[in-house]
Amino acid sequence: MTDTSRITTVLLVGAHGFGAVHLRNLERLGSRVQLVALADPKGGPEEGFGSDVPSWPTLDSALESGIRPDIVIVATPTNTHFALASRALEAGSDVYLEKPPVAAMGQFTELLALQERTGRAIQVGFQSFGSHALSELAALGTPTSVATWASWSRATAYWNRSAWAGRRSLDGQPVVDGVLTNALSHAIATALRIAGARRREDILGVELELYRANDIEADDTSSVRVTLADGRVVAGALTLASADSSEPVIEVRTSTHDVSFSYTTDGLTYSDGRVVHTGRDDLFEEMLDHRDLGTPLSSPLIDTGAYMEVLEAVRTAPEPIRIPEVSTTVLEDRIAVDDIIDWVERTARAGALFSEIHAPFAQPAPAGATEDLAVDGHVVAVRDDGSGVTATSAPRPFLHPVRTLGGVVVTDAHPTDHDWHLGVSIGVQHANGANFWGGPTYTSDLGYRWRDDHGRIETIASSRTERGFTSTSNWITSEGTTLLVEETSWQLHPSADLRAWTFRTRTTLRAGDEPVELGSPGTHGRAGGGYGGFAWRFPAASDVDVRTANASDEDATHGTVSPWLAFSARFPDGEATIALAADDARTASDPWFVRVAGYPGIGSALAWQEPVLLDAGESVTLSFRGVVADGRLSDDDVAALLGIAT
Repeated sequence: MTDTSRITTVLLVGAHGFGAVHLRNLERLGSRVQLVALADPKGGPEEGFGSDVPSWPTLDSALESGIRPDIVIVATPTNTHFALASRALEAGSDVYLEKPPVAAMGQFTELLALQERTGRAIQVGFQSFGSHALSELAALGTPTSVATWASWSRATAYWNRSAWAGRRSLDGQPVVDGVLTNALSHAIATALRIAGARRREDILGVELELYRANDIEADDTSSVRVTLADGRVVAGALTLASADSSEPVIEVRTSTHDVSFSYTTDGLTYSDGRVVHTGRDDLFEEMLDHRDLGTPLSSPLIDTGAYMEVLEAVRTAPEPIRIPEVSTTVLEDRIAVDDIIDWVERTARAGALFSEIHAPFAQPAPAGATEDLAVDGHVVAVRDDGSGVTATSAPRPFLHPVRTLGGVVVTDAHPTDHDWHLGVSIGVQHANGANFWGGPTYTSDLGYRWRDDHGRIETIASSRTERGFTSTSNWITSEGTTLLVEETSWQLHPSADLRAWTFRTRTTLRAGDEPVELGSPGTHGRAGGGYGGFAWRFPAASDVDVRTANASDEDATHGTVSPWLAFSARFPDGEATIALAADDARTASDPWFVRVAGYPGIGSALAWQEPVLLDAGESVTLSFRGVVADGRLSDDDVAALLGIAT
């Protein structure tokens, strides 16, 4: 029980700004505390709590007067934290230090050493660490990954409010006042804490992309991927340049749950729709309990080391890249990055950086190795080995862009709705527990859930042929096991009237030393969701006419077996028709997969409702003929070009 007879004396450094919040909290705590002094060059408040307390312009002048407070609260700009906290420790005080604790890793290690020498306590003001939701999340088990995103709106005046605002340094000293390191530092620090990363040794590496829409030195729109010592990933995408503000979200993925945490409201939203609101402990009050009762601190300095690894990476990173004006909108009192609310969520949830998710304002991501494929002197497709694809989109070889002979592009890659859709490619969502399709994995009990189960398909050999190419690729799980060996060939030919080009493609998947089960969402209980195998993602399409030999429109063709499937539409570059037919008896038994309303795409479903089972060394083949034509082909033309008798 708290000993309320003990009064803790407090000196507050920084009586304005966030210091006003501390004044209200000290007033709330009543007789447990006595505010004995203020240190602020502007003086104390003119009225209300603290207005009758002695005030000095600096901490040094207050301490030189003989005051020796039990706790010094430091609520000043980050670039002043190190000197003020050090002075307070040397004077024999415990320190409540606002976040972020200091502005550089060297300061952090020096302050830790000084704390150990003086034997005093330091609590860092990451208030979300006091949320009871953290213990609720811990009870769910170790997260497989954690992602956080937030879109806040800050007026231009926000960046002009003080000399240090939006600065990376000031008068030769680090400031690091950016979105990751000040305004939304809670998001990153709390995500790391939930993942179990507290100290510096818990961090293996930090990857960053820093951008700015405003005329500042620091970053206002950034993405970060932190790899923990055990290989798990904490990802974040945050902005202060949004047209509208939204609550920060931390998505926690465990083996059994996906939970969204709002650290500003202490709210938990579970994947089944259940919403739980928890309370939180005030970290300054907890510090009083620490002094009186030995209660452990939730946010001791040493446990902010993991976050300091991120701050140091930001401090030492190259200057933020200016976002092109074409990707921003100038509002009455602020600059907003176009569609940024969607981009931060997509980026963080994919465990990616902005460039990897192909955000329009981002610098281009490193591309995979590519080669052009030509028909009659026209480059009609580009083969990408997929090595530049982000891990959560299941890196794999793909064709994009694919064009008609007239130049109409008929593929899309990394679309905003599904980053893992990659032009024309082969992929399977379930292969012995590995996802070679990308994106969230469909589970029979919880539906789609993000899991750390993404595999990659690596090309190990490739050679050009007279009319195409052949390649050999390994299907490698996230654990590094080669599950399948893929042999693929493509042959491209012009049609006799040069109105179209045709192709033949054949892919054989051979199991290694262990049996392999190839499945889909359909084999895991999702009705009509048997996609996986050969997939073709189109760009935006209108006036769509999708049909088979005996049916038309999405509902009638989806999931049916027919000799051919054709998709005619108006694409951004013009009208075109793409048609497919199975090229062997086994492939001919696979249903067609068709999408129009949700997104435009077609494919052939390798495992529609039942999985394909391969014994060790056994193989399955997917073999197709296809047509890529300008304009809208008649059914007779489709059948003729595919070589199908009518």
